[in-house]
Amino acid sequence: MKTDWNKHYKKDKSVLSYPDENLVRLVMKELQRFQAIEELKAIDVGCGSGRHIAFMQSAGLNQVYGTDNSFNALQICRDLDPEKLIHCDNRDIPLRNELFDISVAWGSLHYSTKPEIIPMISEIKRITKSGGVIFATLRTDKDTYLKTGKHLGNNTWQTGLNDLTGTIVSFYNEDELKTLFSGFSELNYGWMERTIIGDTSKVISHWVISARK
Repeated sequence: MKTDWNKHYKKDKSVLSYPDENLVRLVMKELQRFQAIEELKAIDVGCGSGRHIAFMQSAGLNQVYGTDNSFNALQICRDLDPEKLIHCDNRDIPLRNELFDISVAWGSLHYSTKPEIIPMISEIKRITKSGGVIFATLRTDKDTYLKTGKHLGNNTWQTGLNDLTGTIVSFYNEDELKTLFSGFSELNYGWMERTIIGDTSKVISHWVISARK
């Protein structure tokens, strides 16, 4: 799906400037556990246009990395810290084990088939330190906004949404979420949901996940 995402990141709509407030709350609460946050390492897996890299840098983290499989997305991020931007498939992240105190996968994991998400989570867990935390989102099975186009089975769709046409999206129920993150020492989650302004039949629904290794 690299081609689809490269096309997506040529559109002005793809450049998101502001961090998600839910992630801001989670990260800022986590940072309270540390006295010297400038020594921490963080990564945004599937960083897109880099809004959460910029947020974590502004929060005082000096070593924030980002990965994405779209070269165009990383070009948008290049002013943040080009030496810490990695063009890769997130099922095979070319970084060593136990490197990051905070790992973020916000709005990226569900853009895959259900078999593909398993190695993604495994890779994020591998590069996260013992005791480190992963903050992530998944689309819930209540989401109707992206369920357009072609249903591929098992609540996975090839979306027909104009902005993301052809992109694979998977939707998860609570039991699936708990299974995916069952290998972590601590798991907390909730969900956030909203409708489209002007069309309340379109529901955008995400699981919000905090998993400690």
